[in-house]
Amino acid sequence: MRSGVRSVRIDHERFTAQPNSICFIMPGQRVAMEYDHEPSGWILTFSKEFFNRQIGEKLVIRNVVLFSSFGEIPKIVLSPKIGDRVHVIAEMIDELIGSQIPNRESGIASLLKTLLIYCESRCNIRQTSENNANQVHLTSTFKDLVAHYYTEYHRVSDYAEMMNISPKYLNQVVKQVLGVTARSIIQEQLIIHARRDLKFSNDSVKQIAFRLGYAEPFHFSSFFKKKVGCSPSDYRLQ
Repeated sequence: MRSGVRSVRIDHERFTAQPNSICFIMPGQRVAMEYDHEPSGWILTFSKEFFNRQIGEKLVIRNVVLFSSFGEIPKIVLSPKIGDRVHVIAEMIDELIGSQIPNRESGIASLLKTLLIYCESRCNIRQTSENNANQVHLTSTFKDLVAHYYTEYHRVSDYAEMMNISPKYLNQVVKQVLGVTARSIIQEQLIIHARRDLKFSNDSVKQIAFRLGYAEPFHFSSFFKKKVGCSPSDYRLQ
């Protein structure tokens, strides 16, 4: 839901819609939406067999297993910049679905995996009454700074200094609003771009490491393996 949706009801659960939000819905669930104006967004439908064949049965987004028969409906509110990227990816998926080009299913799967990587990148803002406008603003500012400077600054203290607040307070606010540490936001940004470059560029691991701000490729490889579970070279071969 990019814009224009006021609320969504899925079966018996109703919630206020937010711009740049995504819901993962099981087949058979009843969905109704109320609009403020002409809605903008996408409804993408994939069979369970497609997910199992192309993505994997144990797909997890923010610790919620898709296609489970119980539990809270997975809902994600993306930051505006990530929302724009996801919108473009959805548009490309829709274009491929309506085409007859060879290997289109593999192309759709690759785009869908990229979309899901963004969804699991902890870009979402927790909508709770405890978050005041100033906290959300600080968090959004921090995320924008990270998106701009992630190749230059890898420490929370660097961003806190730019925002004229203490690292402790920055981490406290980010934890309250996003549910994760400020450090993890920086690391997730690095992992997103590392994954993308490893999959979609021919640059060497050394080149990617330097571009992401690592003076020593070994440190990048160690960081990537710790976060992803395999080395950058092995990830590229998957």
